[in-house]
Amino acid sequence: MNAVVFNPLEEYLSKYKDAHLENTTQFFEELVKRSGVDIEKNRETVRLYNEFKENLSKLKKKLGWWKFLRVLMCISIVLIPLVILKTTPKIKDIKTQIEEADKRSEELLAEAHNQMLPLNRLFTDRDGLDLIEKTIPLVSFAKHFTVEQEADMQLNYDFCEIGNENEQSTLDVLAGNYNENPFLFENKVIHTMGEETYHGYKTISWTERYRDSNGKWCTRTRTETLHATVTKPKPFYNTQVILNYCSQGGPELSFSRDASHLERKSERALARLVKRGERTLKKKNDQAIKENSDFMSMSNSDFEVLFDALDRNNEVQFRTLFTPLAQTNMVALLLSKDAYGDDFHFIKKNRTNRIISNHSQGRLINLLPANYASYDFDVVKENFVGKNIDFFKAVYFDFAPLLAIPLYQERPVHSLKPIPDYSRKYSLKECEVLANAVDREYVVHPDTKTPAILKSQFIGTANDIDETCITAYSYDIEKRVDMVAVYGGDGHYHDVPVEWDDYLPLEASNHFFVCTNEIAKNEAVIARHNGLSIFKS
Repeated sequence: MNAVVFNPLEEYLSKYKDAHLENTTQFFEELVKRSGVDIEKNRETVRLYNEFKENLSKLKKKLGWWKFLRVLMCISIVLIPLVILKTTPKIKDIKTQIEEADKRSEELLAEAHNQMLPLNRLFTDRDGLDLIEKTIPLVSFAKHFTVEQEADMQLNYDFCEIGNENEQSTLDVLAGNYNENPFLFENKVIHTMGEETYHGYKTISWTERYRDSNGKWCTRTRTETLHATVTKPKPFYNTQVILNYCSQGGPELSFSRDASHLERKSERALARLVKRGERTLKKKNDQAIKENSDFMSMSNSDFEVLFDALDRNNEVQFRTLFTPLAQTNMVALLLSKDAYGDDFHFIKKNRTNRIISNHSQGRLINLLPANYASYDFDVVKENFVGKNIDFFKAVYFDFAPLLAIPLYQERPVHSLKPIPDYSRKYSLKECEVLANAVDREYVVHPDTKTPAILKSQFIGTANDIDETCITAYSYDIEKRVDMVAVYGGDGHYHDVPVEWDDYLPLEASNHFFVCTNEIAKNEAVIARHNGLSIFKS
């Protein structure tokens, strides 16, 4: 299957889905054979463990019933002798049974864990990646995001951060190439400043005179709860998984389109949408003629309206990318109910393409051994096969909008800017990933009460070990009270207290060392990831 993908949706359904299931199942069976695990013996141990756990649950319910009965009997003085002779020994006997059942269940659980240990030890964080490479050989995943690939993407493919670089930190990365076109999955935390509205209340009372039904003057007390609000700045943090894909296709072209889940619409609703979109396209065409711009909508109005990339800046290069085949592929993806449908944002900035799909938000960008391990063989098998099938589908359909464009699958021309010889060994993003993996006490200011944005700065290198300065930006929180004047029903203004959180910026910098796991053997490592380690001096 070492060939380009001409129709990503159809080929997933007819070829890659089944191929990946077969590869995954075969790989798992080979691991089981290597491990020497006795499957039937483990199943019997798990069966006995489950029986003891179920019996333990019944005994605990039984104990609770007998304790309740003893309380009822103690209420009647007459029944106290019966409590002494009957219920107390019974409760003691049940407690003994619970202790024995609990001990036996723990023994069985430990036995089941030991039985599965040889298999659980064989899992690695490369398994899911190796399986994808086997199913689609044009995909190759790197051990970690290297300085060289980072420089190549920046120098030759216009790679840069979306938004303010200092307002985001990388939690995880997964780098590689597709037919020699570099790509990078990123899981990042992003900081933005917004506003929070706080509410305060105060109850007031006053006496007023009024005439009763007989015309006599009377007094009464009235109350009212006054409400006040204040709006103050507040930091917000959200995570985002992004696929960055670099290609030389359309080098000056930029555009964007947003997910709108078109696959959820009926045929009738889609037809109305396209009809309205055609009118918008006509207006945009007419405006382009007046302004002498090069925009001209394509004849395939379904593609134009549904893909909705009308902010493009280079009509010739847009048409070079979106051939009739690419248009057909893209519409099929957007409307598909067999995959994820129209759940992806597509942002192109010159030679870097970004896919931000709804289905990948919140997911791990790589599977780890802990995702599979269990004391139960059948659970391990279900975990390994099921999670790898889901992982492949998520990764495949992140790539699918790119694979829909045949030009993006061509090998790049390598007569590009040479990569400089950097003194540092490890990319700044990998340093951020490692810093985000260590305990907070190592990196943030001690007064921190919010998440932190961690940034890495290269200091120097020696013996293949990089020294990096990790700076953590976070906030302390102090309570404040504003007094807000509110007009009451008594005809006077009253100060209503509104308590709010004041976010005070904090900054802390610490020096760390980063190297491969092999080099860090004798160091006090505080985090490992992607074959790299981080430690303090």
